[in-house]
Amino acid sequence: MFPEFNSISFFIDLVAATCLLAPLLALIKNKPAQHILLSLSGLWLLFSIAPRLALFFILFWSAIMLLQNLMALCVQKNVLPRLIFPVFLGLTLAPMVIWKIWEEPFSVIFNLWGNDLIQLLSYDLWTVDLASQIIIPIGLSFAVFRAVDLLVKTYLEVLPKLNPLAILAYGLFPAVQVSGPIIEYEETQTRTQPAPQDLYDGVKRILFGFLKVLVLAALLKESVLIFTMHESQPFYMSWLLLFAYTWFFYLNFSGYSDLAIGVSRLLGFKLKENFNFPYVKPNISEFWANWHMSLTRFAQRNVFVPLGGYRPRTQYIAILATIMVIALWHDISFGMILFGLYHGAGLCAHRYASTKGWFKDGPTPVKMLVTYVYVVMSFPLLATPLDQAIAFYLSLIGGPF
Repeated sequence: MFPEFNSISFFIDLVAATCLLAPLLALIKNKPAQHILLSLSGLWLLFSIAPRLALFFILFWSAIMLLQNLMALCVQKNVLPRLIFPVFLGLTLAPMVIWKIWEEPFSVIFNLWGNDLIQLLSYDLWTVDLASQIIIPIGLSFAVFRAVDLLVKTYLEVLPKLNPLAILAYGLFPAVQVSGPIIEYEETQTRTQPAPQDLYDGVKRILFGFLKVLVLAALLKESVLIFTMHESQPFYMSWLLLFAYTWFFYLNFSGYSDLAIGVSRLLGFKLKENFNFPYVKPNISEFWANWHMSLTRFAQRNVFVPLGGYRPRTQYIAILATIMVIALWHDISFGMILFGLYHGAGLCAHRYASTKGWFKDGPTPVKMLVTYVYVVMSFPLLATPLDQAIAFYLSLIGGPF
C-alpha cells in the first residue's frame, strides 16, 4: 500500500506560493506572461511533492495540448471529426481508466519510469526525486476530466484552437492540482484585479477551509476506522460512526474546495462553487445538484444532455448513465457500480414522482432527514471495498460479520 499523501502540507505550500504569485500577477499585465507564471506555480507545487509528478503532468498536458490543436483543425477543416473525436477521447481517458483498474501496477510503473526519466534529465533532480515518497498519480482523475471537457468543447466548436500557453495555464492551474473542483477552461481565462472585497472573501474562504480540514474534519477522522473495526462495536455505535464519517468526508472534501476557491480569488479568478450544504436538501436530486457540483456539472454537460436527459423517452437512461459516470470516476469497482445503481434508482424514482406530482406537501425537515439517511446508506460503498461494505451493512442490523 502506498503512503498517504500529506494534503495539508500541499495546501500550506499553495497559500505560501499565492502570497508571491498574487502581486506578480498584479504587476504583469501581459496575458501570456501570466499564463507562464500560473503554469510554473503549478509545476513548482507538483515538484514539491515529487519531481516525477511534475514531469508526469508536463507530459500529460503537452499531449492534451497537441490533441486539442489537432481536434480544432479537424473540426475547422471537417476532416473526419466524428471518427477522430472518440479516438482522442479514449486516449485522454486511458491513463485514468488504466490506473483505476490496475492501480498497483500503474503506480509502480509511474514511479519507476518517472524516476528513470528524471535521472536522464538531471542527476541532482534524480536524487531529490529518489528521496520523495512513493506516490500515486495524485490529481489524475481531476486532470483527466478537465482535459475531456476541453476536447468536448473543441469538438462542439465552443472552443477554437487554443494557445499552448493558455492550455498549460488551465492544466497546471495551481489551486486545483491535487483536488477539486473540476474547473472549466473559461474559469482560468478571465482574470480581474482583486478588489479589497475579493481579498477579504479569499482570505475568509481560506481560513474557513483550514477550519473545516484541520479542526472539524480532524475531530471526526477516526470515524473511518469503523469500516474495519465494526466487529468490536455494538450496532448502534456503527450507526453513529457512519454518520460521523459522512461529515468527515464532506468537511474534508469541501474544505479543500474552499481552499482552492479562496486562493483563486486572491489571484483574481472566481471559480464556481463545489458544495452548497448538500446534507440539508429535501430530495436526492437537490443533493446531487449541490454535492461536488463541478463533477455534477461536468456529467450533466457531457453525459446527461447528450443522452436526452430532458426528453421524456430517454430521461431515465440519461440519469442512470450520468450517475454511473460520476460513480466510476471515483473508482472502477463492483462497489462503485452498486453505488451508481443505488443513487440512479433514487434519482429515477424522484424524477418519476415529480412528474406525477407526488410528495409536494409534507414538512421539509422530514424530507431532509430522509434524503440524508438515504445518502448515508451509500457511503460504505464509497469508502471501502465491497466485501468490507457488505460486512459493515450486516453490522448495522446486528448481523454476522
